[in-house]
Amino acid sequence: MTLPVARGLWLTIGAALIALPALPIARWVGAPDRGPVWQPHLSTWAMGSLLVVVGGVLVGRLGTQIRPPRLPRWPFPAAGLRVALAIGLAALAGFAMRNAFAGNPHLIDEFAQLFQARVFASGRLAAPIPDSPEFFLVAQTFVVDAGWISQYPPGQAILLALGFLVRAEWLVNPLLGGIGVLLVYRIAMGMYGPKTARTAVVLWAASGWVLFMSATYMNHVGATTFALAAWALVLGTRRVTRWQAAGAGLFLAAVAATRPLDAVAAALPLGVWLLQRKRWVLGMWMTAGALPVAVVWGFVNWRTFGDPFALGYTALYGPEHGLGFHADPWGRSYTPLVGLSNLAVAVRRLHIHLFEWPVPALLPVAVWALLARRHGPSDLVLAAGVMAAPLLYFFYWHSGFYPGPRFYYVAAPFLVLATARAWRWAWARVTRLPGGFVRWDVALASAAVIVFLLSGISLMPSRWASYRTQLASLKRHPERALADAGVRQALVLVPESWGSRIVTNLWALGAPPGLVERAFRRIDACDLHLLGAEARQASLDGQHLVERLERELRETRAPVHPVANWPDPTLRMRSWDTIPEACQTEMRRDRDGIALYAPLVWRNPVGLDSGIIYARDLFEHNEVLLARYDGWPLWRYAPPAGEPNAPPVLTPLRPGDPSGPAVRTREPS
Repeated sequence: MTLPVARGLWLTIGAALIALPALPIARWVGAPDRGPVWQPHLSTWAMGSLLVVVGGVLVGRLGTQIRPPRLPRWPFPAAGLRVALAIGLAALAGFAMRNAFAGNPHLIDEFAQLFQARVFASGRLAAPIPDSPEFFLVAQTFVVDAGWISQYPPGQAILLALGFLVRAEWLVNPLLGGIGVLLVYRIAMGMYGPKTARTAVVLWAASGWVLFMSATYMNHVGATTFALAAWALVLGTRRVTRWQAAGAGLFLAAVAATRPLDAVAAALPLGVWLLQRKRWVLGMWMTAGALPVAVVWGFVNWRTFGDPFALGYTALYGPEHGLGFHADPWGRSYTPLVGLSNLAVAVRRLHIHLFEWPVPALLPVAVWALLARRHGPSDLVLAAGVMAAPLLYFFYWHSGFYPGPRFYYVAAPFLVLATARAWRWAWARVTRLPGGFVRWDVALASAAVIVFLLSGISLMPSRWASYRTQLASLKRHPERALADAGVRQALVLVPESWGSRIVTNLWALGAPPGLVERAFRRIDACDLHLLGAEARQASLDGQHLVERLERELRETRAPVHPVANWPDPTLRMRSWDTIPEACQTEMRRDRDGIALYAPLVWRNPVGLDSGIIYARDLFEHNEVLLARYDGWPLWRYAPPAGEPNAPPVLTPLRPGDPSGPAVRTREPS
């Protein structure tokens, strides 16, 4: 029964890998693909495929004329290769973290999780609630009775907190990437043997996606490393003991406490393995092993949300954040066709980012899936691992991109293993072909070498350079500039966009973040600003504000369009003809130049009572903040006066002349 089921699944996977990227589903549903443009990659792959095929055949032809030299044997123990690759990947990811990403987070997910990690490192489950939250709150963090927390499960924040304790939070994910090398080898060794394992470990260490993901702070890296540990204990062992099964359950629970849906994806291939072998006792031991982590996670949820089974996602944004086809948290309709569009776009991105090759990255897997006729029990487990994440995230409304289709990262080990399986299958085929005109084994090996050379010489450096130059404002380090100036304690005001000030003001007044997001994406920004000002002046409680926002949403028949060519592309306004003076003032502030506050919030001390404090600049409403930090040196982090599009600089405001010399932040080295 295993053979036909595995064959059917792999035929489906092979067809999907080829057909989905070719379908213009995104245009059908009007969902723009904000990832890399597809068409240029097709042109690059056409030229790259030609070079690979022609180069491989030419070397294969030459191989019939010249006896290949006997290569020396690897002089080190068998473990030496994988240890060297693990150290190399960790070191290169650490260098990419510092060089390509300047050691900084680049996505709101990272900001929020680093904030939570600093809280954990301080010995707290939640940060103290700020006296004036509108100066400090950022997206994906919110205030509950227990304090100020992020929406994310605690798994990755705990890992980063360990990094904070040794002042090396930037090194956590690079080290996890290196550990992944050893775990991938063990899994491949248990499923397919040493030859496929060696191929898989080289592919994992050479994967551009693995490298750049390991150079971020994203929780996908922690979740996938926990999943690899669970798989290694079961799939990487010929004879699984009860204690190994319990350990696998422990790591699966750690995945759940990091990325809950990834835990389901990680459990599916293990479920297939149990079903094949009918080792139900081991399943019970896995459940028992998961209990300690589940209890701790439940305790954290109970202390923060008041419910051990609550998730921060739905606590913050409501049930709309969950799986299924419904209106998403922003009020947009999520349908199966949109889900198929997200899937097609993600498969495109996998072809591009998995290996950064001059040919589509998943083409070898597609060829093997469609042409190979024999599939064993391990291939059925492999198919489950490849398909689990795409199928589960088909029911999730968001399509994440950075750097690559990050929601599918938990499937990356199985995609790498499938590529290694495809290579070993192709090698077995070509070594049986007659070598009259061309030595096909030499041709295939040469084609592989050309692929890696073109990737290493051209494509990977190009991707590295793009990450190094993009989002330059997120690569700046005002904390280093202040340290260079000898500043150890100061209040730094950061003027964010008007839209951000509107949203955080409504949060601070008691409106739920999910409702505020829906309102901000549909209602005129000036109307929301005036509503917030009225609510603050009249001291409206949160319930009355919620009723007002819900009424405004009902009365807004269609979303107001975003303002074209505005510093904040999310700002929506109905008309430019009769704008109240209060709103004109806010718009002038945007034109004068804005900076991003969210990337700095995690650098604040947890108690907001010492050191360098970064706060949102609320202009005429700053009195309460200035009173709290009375006597502190005051700085402003914003574009220089008269240069609204310039990078932000630090300017001293107190003591001394507000027009005094600016302290420019150091560029990443």
